Amino acid sequence: MSDASDRPPRVLLAIGNPEREGQLLTALREGGWAIAGRSLDGPSVVQEAVAGNADVVLASAGLHRLTVASLLAIQEAGVPTVLLAWADEAEAYERLAYLLPAASDEAVINAALQEAIRRGAVANDPHAGEPSMLDAVAHAYEGSSEVIALVSGKGAPGTTTLAIGLAAAVGTKGRSVLLIDGDLRGGAVCPYLDLDPRRGLSGLTVGPTDRPERLLDELQDGPGFSILAGVERPEAQERLLPERISGTVSALQERFDVIILDCGETLSGVTSARGAVFLRSAERLLLVTTADLLGLWNARASLRFMTESLGVPPEAVCAVVNRGHGTDEYAEHDVERALGLRVLAAIPEDRRAARRARVNHAPIAAAGGKAARAIAELASLLVGAEEVEERPAAEEASTWRRWRRQPAEGRR
Repeated sequence: MSDASDRPPRVLLAIGNPEREGQLLTALREGGWAIAGRSLDGPSVVQEAVAGNADVVLASAGLHRLTVASLLAIQEAGVPTVLLAWADEAEAYERLAYLLPAASDEAVINAALQEAIRRGAVANDPHAGEPSMLDAVAHAYEGSSEVIALVSGKGAPGTTTLAIGLAAAVGTKGRSVLLIDGDLRGGAVCPYLDLDPRRGLSGLTVGPTDRPERLLDELQDGPGFSILAGVERPEAQERLLPERISGTVSALQERFDVIILDCGETLSGVTSARGAVFLRSAERLLLVTTADLLGLWNARASLRFMTESLGVPPEAVCAVVNRGHGTDEYAEHDVERALGLRVLAAIPEDRRAARRARVNHAPIAAAGGKAARAIAELASLLVGAEEVEERPAAEEASTWRRWRRQPAEGRR
């Protein structure tokens, strides 16, 4: 494991989170590692690596001032780096370090450190022809779930009811589904399904969340899917750090096939930097609207805010017409022309089914009727046949990935 066979291998820790670092310190020492040091920022990691004080570096992707230049300097010093990264960060660090999911347990990390020492710095990998750790981890990230966000303009077009129904419908197709209430002004998923308001995002505003079991404690069981409830009061979001939101979604992507985000009203003056983090986690956005003049006006305001202020690529957004009744409403092609978006589905109004669903605290998709059938068809479009989905071009997808990696603070 090391050129010096008379001593244990030396690992330099650069984690940043004291609790996570403490867990790793104990595990690594028990695993026979010598701790070369503990760095709090990128420049100090480079300094230790250049000085030859470590055989391998174990760092977190979010470490203060750990830049591309820092990782290249560590490579040039001949010291391999194992980087703990969330799924939405992984692409930015490819070929700069050996990547591991941020929530990896100690056994996986220990094995990765040994493998990194065996292979050497990434830039000078003498085993380039062999299946590498990067290849194995890439498969882990590719297996991450798809994240779909539902958004709307003002006017309550039924986004939460649709999100709950869609989660239930996708769950019937053999997928493990998580519904996250990302409406940080005070979401309605919790009261709709009669859940415990003390668990969910509110619970994540207090105490550490780096241990996977701590995060899983905040999940609740729903009718065929899991739920991460939201915050009870808008002021509670101030205690929910943007990096905690991003880390939570990334960690849960490794446990579920599909994640559905109910982001509610997405508008200028309404959506905070924290709410924008949820949007950046999504791979596609469904703009929920009604097909009347006021509904389309509000939907256009939401779309304009997302594309002009948040930088969301228009090709990542589709429209869903909800609560359609056909009387004095615009047709689907009119909605597409007004918004400049493809209408992915039209959900008819079904007041009787909606009333049964509310009384029973159940998804409208489970109440039967025409709305339930339309939601089931939408679920099939989203997780089923590939040919019905218009994939963005490679350069458009790249634009979307770059936007998702940008800090929320930069999108004002």
